[in-house]
Amino acid sequence: MNQTAGGVTISGLSLAIGGVTILSGISFGVAPGEILYVIGRNGAGKSTLFKCIVGVARGFSGSITISGVDSRSLRARDRARLVAYVPQSSPGDVPYTVGEFLRMSRYPWRGVSSEAEDRRAVNEAMELTGTTELSERKMSSLSGGEKQKTMIASAMAQGASVILMDEPTTYLDYAHQVETMEVVARVNEERGVTMMIVTHDVNLAMGSSGVVVALADGRLLWTGEPRGLMEPGRLDEIYGVPFRQYRSDNPGDCPILAPERASL
Repeated sequence: MNQTAGGVTISGLSLAIGGVTILSGISFGVAPGEILYVIGRNGAGKSTLFKCIVGVARGFSGSITISGVDSRSLRARDRARLVAYVPQSSPGDVPYTVGEFLRMSRYPWRGVSSEAEDRRAVNEAMELTGTTELSERKMSSLSGGEKQKTMIASAMAQGASVILMDEPTTYLDYAHQVETMEVVARVNEERGVTMMIVTHDVNLAMGSSGVVVALADGRLLWTGEPRGLMEPGRLDEIYGVPFRQYRSDNPGDCPILAPERASL
């Protein structure tokens, strides 16, 4: 599917818009094939970070390297061959079928890949994400979970080695949250795609085998292994409210992390 090694390195990334600092001196790396979760309060700079990586936000200082290439040297089409973006909300009123939408995802490879290669990339993406049966459905007819899987399939069909996902389980019920994250895990494991995922679900991040990055006020506050989120005071510092650990009677289960509830 035309994928390269993947991996993202961010060094000293800073961005100010209208005199307001949005990101300040952020540095971290994501290894090829790794899953990284980005957490933090609203306004911490998580979505802006992604916009810098995909080239929507410009004028930043510092550097972003994608699959070993300085992002400033990339033309839009070249960048799209390396990194794909799955937004928080999927397009609704789109006059295309799922199959047509996915075929359009091959645009970055126009003139480079053959029609047969494009067709194979789309078919593999649908098979991997379980969207083959949706190929003739109109995008506007899909449920929230079906749209999210289709957007992941679109990123796969695009042939990128790095996929950014902005709160992929937002607006989904629990069943579709589980299904969506199973698709994410399958894409990562079977294709070795690097995943960067913004989430407010700290338990989702904690249950991962990847890495967690926490932002606060546009700065890198903490980065480490998911279980580090259980350290006393860690989430209190990140979110500005006290958290508790709720444990089951089974000592082998991971605790559930949640803010302490105020009395009602």
